This record gives sequence, structure tokens and C-alpha cells, in this order.
Amino acid sequence: MQMGSGERALKRLIVNADDFGYTRGVNRAILEACRNGVVTSTSLLANGPAFEDAVEIARGEQRLDVGCHLNFVEGRPVSPAEQVPHLVAADGRFWNARQLAIRLLRRAVPAIELEREASAQLEKLLHAGLRPSHVDTHKHTHIHPRVADAVARAARRFGVGWIRRPFENWMPRGAPGSSLRRLGVSSLRWFSSGFERRMAAQGFSMPDFFTGIVLTGRLTKQAFAETVAALQPGVTELMCHPGYCDAELEESTTRLKRERELERETVTDGTWQARLREGGVVLTRFAEMNASRELTPNPLPAVPAPALRE
Repeated sequence: MQMGSGERALKRLIVNADDFGYTRGVNRAILEACRNGVVTSTSLLANGPAFEDAVEIARGEQRLDVGCHLNFVEGRPVSPAEQVPHLVAADGRFWNARQLAIRLLRRAVPAIELEREASAQLEKLLHAGLRPSHVDTHKHTHIHPRVADAVARAARRFGVGWIRRPFENWMPRGAPGSSLRRLGVSSLRWFSSGFERRMAAQGFSMPDFFTGIVLTGRLTKQAFAETVAALQPGVTELMCHPGYCDAELEESTTRLKRERELERETVTDGTWQARLREGGVVLTRFAEMNASRELTPNPLPAVPAPALRE
């Protein structure tokens, strides 16, 4: 992201809550973390079971950026299954993340199907009256170049100019998590330079730094404080997964259950606001960073009422 010298000296932090629309308890936790804590942005699952509830919340909370959490690995596609046959199993549900990765390695996933489904998910947000501020993917599937390019083409079509760079630049000292997990996350950096070049060449903006993968399900208050202390000048996106572990969540397939309660307690803590200011950290949103970075729609499909939320 290009910044002036004054902006470059600032430490800006976007706290993005993934999985908006997963359950009503997740939605409620994200709203509370926006109103009372540090969450400034969220990523909405267009095929999430609690999508409509999330849309209602988003329409009523102007301080919360809403992006599209493009999902190719859980639940059912937004597109008719017969239009994306290589993305789904016989039951019409997406292959899981491991199965998709194998199929991508075998080149058994046509890029056109990925782009078609990404477009359908983005269009669903638009039809609900939400203009996505950014895109990212469930389970970070856009690490793979084929998925990244398909996502980029769909995002350009709908005028979305921000995309997540899903590579940890650094991890706070003493961050919880196994050494094997940290090694796995670090190894993904091998893909980062190619990803950044591809996205920048297509006109996308990305936060300068990203963190939160190693801390997924482990974002304690201490880990958050250490993350903030390690922030560098520029824009950092911190991913989190707040939620309530209610019956809906317990019955779901997510591995993050009680862990979402821990993260909710951290990012809803009202004392962070003052502590961030004291540390010279500015909470921000994608929409606040640089409105001129939105890409020109190419072209934007006709979207009926309601009017889009800016």
C-alpha cells in the first residue's frame, strides 16, 4: 500500500473478525466487539447459516466494515451445484479444505468455477444491500495461485479494491501454539512475494502486515497485548474469531468452539481503546484507509433495491 511519509509513521490496526454469518452467536459477539471493543471490520460468509441475521446487524452498524469471506470449503455453494461440479462432492456440499487442496494440486478445479462461485457470493452481499469493503477467504484458500486469480477477477468485477495478504509477517514473542504450527505458518511465506506481485499488478491494495493465524483460537489478552507491542509503522490486519459457544456452534463442524469465547473476551475488552491510543496505535477500517483505492467496476451487475450501504 502506498502511503505518504506522515502516514507511514503511524501504526494503524484493522481488527477483522472472520466468520460473520456462521451462527447467530458469532454474529452477536462480533457486534459486541465492534461496539464495545476493538473490532473494526468483519468478513461475511455468503453461504453462512446466519447470513440474514448478519445482514440485519450490518445494516444497523455503520462503524463496522463488511467484506466477503469467500468460501469454497464448507457448506453448500451459492451457485447451483451443477454450475460448479468440480467444487462439490456428490451431496452438493463443498469439498473440505484438504480435499480442495489435493484437487488443486491435481489441476482438477477449473478456474472458471472458482470465479463463478466467488462472483455469486459477492453478488449475494450486493443484493442484500452491502458493498463489500474487502475480500478474503475461508481457510485462506486464496494462498493457491489459481484461487487467488479467480478471486481477484471476481473482486475486480464488483469493484472491491482490498484483499487479504494471508501471510504472517511476524508472530509475537511467546505466542501460544505448537512449534509445528508456527513452522507451518512460517513456511507459507514462500508464497507471499508471488502473491503480492500478482495482486498489486491487478491494482489491489493490501495491508502492509497481517497476523492472527498462529493465534487462531489462542488470542488471549496477553497475546493481543504482545501483538500490539510488536506493531510496526504502517497498516496491520489482525484476524480474530470471536463468538458465543451456544447450541448452534456446538452442532456445527468448526473446530473453534470454546476458543471463540476466549477470543470474544479479548476483543470485547473496553480498556484496549485507551491503551492503544497511549501506544500510538490508531484503529482503522478498510473504508477509512483510502477510498480512492476502490477499483472501477468492470462492470458492476445491476443490483436491485435496497440501496447499497456505503
